[in-house]
Amino acid sequence: NYLYVLSLGNDYGAPEEEKNQLVMPLPSFLGDLTYLSFLNLEGVGMTSTIPEELFSSWPHLKSLYLNDNDITGALPKSIKHLSSIEVLWLGGNNLGGSIIPEIGQLSTLKDLSLESNYRDDAAGKRGFITTVPPEIGQLTNLEMLSLANNALSGQVPMQLGDLISLRRLQLSGNFFESQLPSALGRLEMLEELDISFNWLSSTIPAEYGNMISLTSLSLHSNYNDKNGYFTWGIKSKLPTELGKLKNLQHINLSDNYLTGTLITEIGQLYLLQTMNLQNNFLQGSIPKEYSNCVSMKEILLQENNIDGESFGMPEEICRLPELDLARVDCEVSCSCCLTTC
Repeated sequence: NYLYVLSLGNDYGAPEEEKNQLVMPLPSFLGDLTYLSFLNLEGVGMTSTIPEELFSSWPHLKSLYLNDNDITGALPKSIKHLSSIEVLWLGGNNLGGSIIPEIGQLSTLKDLSLESNYRDDAAGKRGFITTVPPEIGQLTNLEMLSLANNALSGQVPMQLGDLISLRRLQLSGNFFESQLPSALGRLEMLEELDISFNWLSSTIPAEYGNMISLTSLSLHSNYNDKNGYFTWGIKSKLPTELGKLKNLQHINLSDNYLTGTLITEIGQLYLLQTMNLQNNFLQGSIPKEYSNCVSMKEILLQENNIDGESFGMPEEICRLPELDLARVDCEVSCSCCLTTC
């Protein structure tokens, strides 16, 4: 009963012959290990549902890795009894339904992973986490949150803006619609924001310029492709407030409905390495101020409405020392672009 650490999980990329394969329901004897502080059963083939009484047995547990198994059903309400939990990884299973409100009682939680909870095989589609409760905003110590690749719909919850310690937020691969919440602009410690591959029809809130720690911003591919016709999409001009994100290294807003001109304020992002704005409706000139981004390695501007007869890629940008890849449309002159024209 005095076991503190139990690690049977498989390392990512380990050879198949070296992996533990238990292929069994979560054993009831785990509930007798009341002093556990660390439990790793990652990718060992656990099946069935999580027994309601199991989470009630681990008041000292700080790290729980049950990801990449075949666990089904909904999260049990007894999850609220994990009073010491800091890391909770449940992704890559077949969990379904709502994230239960009791999740908001895990005041010590720092890292929550529920991504990719579905299966689509010969047995049909199973799993899918569908809703996020407002109580998730109570997790003010949370630093990492991944809900990517589920079936979340409706608007991105505004309560996520209450997660003041958050450093990474991954919501890609869902069905979020409508407007992005301006409340996310309160996340001044956020370093990575990914809401790509959703169905947003939104502007980019000016408040996102307040996310001063942001290093990576991904809002790309927000459309629904029905027989070649794109619906939804980020529908706005590029906000000038993006120029306030001085720590930004990667920005990907490709495959949306962005309009207006390329803003000069991006030239204030001196740490920027990749800028992907292809497949939008941007027009006008390519600002020479982008040559101030001395760390730029990749700039993709093809499939926009840049007037090739009047404007080309400024030579100052082509002379950037780190630039590896540049693309514009065929009619736009560019001495350094990779082209298939």
